Amino acid sequence: MASKNILVIYYSRSGNTRKVAEEIAQSLHCDIEEIRSRVSYPQNFWGYQRALLHASFKKKPEIQMVQSLLEDYDLVIVGSPVWGGALSAPIRSFFDRNKDELRNVVFFLTQGGEFGRKKVFTQMKELCLKTPLTTFAVTERDVRSGKFKKQVAEFIASLNLERSETATEVPRSIEL
Repeated sequence: MASKNILVIYYSRSGNTRKVAEEIAQSLHCDIEEIRSRVSYPQNFWGYQRALLHASFKKKPEIQMVQSLLEDYDLVIVGSPVWGGALSAPIRSFFDRNKDELRNVVFFLTQGGEFGRKKVFTQMKELCLKTPLTTFAVTERDVRSGKFKKQVAEFIASLNLERSETATEVPRSIEL
């Protein structure tokens, strides 16, 4: 699979998911796009509370249209923060709008701790209607310390992108 046919798409409230998405896109030399919500989730107490409520009640806020033609990509790597043990609302909206245009997917998460990643990966799979080729999760602590860069390198290596497009081997799931 040529890296020009890969898109990293993500939503980030705090900037952690953005850092991981940018590292993945830079490592793969591929396209990247940020999902923007029309609902504000500011970096304050009330923004955090709104994010938790929207995630808990499975809200689907209006998001700006994705600029990329998703069907043009062989692989779309979708990144989201974990909000209170649930999928972020903007990514829920993204899947609701775009699930039919995605061919192959990989999911990654950023989270404050260890709680919720399996549940959120399951939510992503159910909303996307596709089984991801692999998954990857990184903690906020690892993003702040810079440790995530090594974890991203290991994640990229696990994708086996140099293999032939006819190979059917599926990469293993990585949860660091």
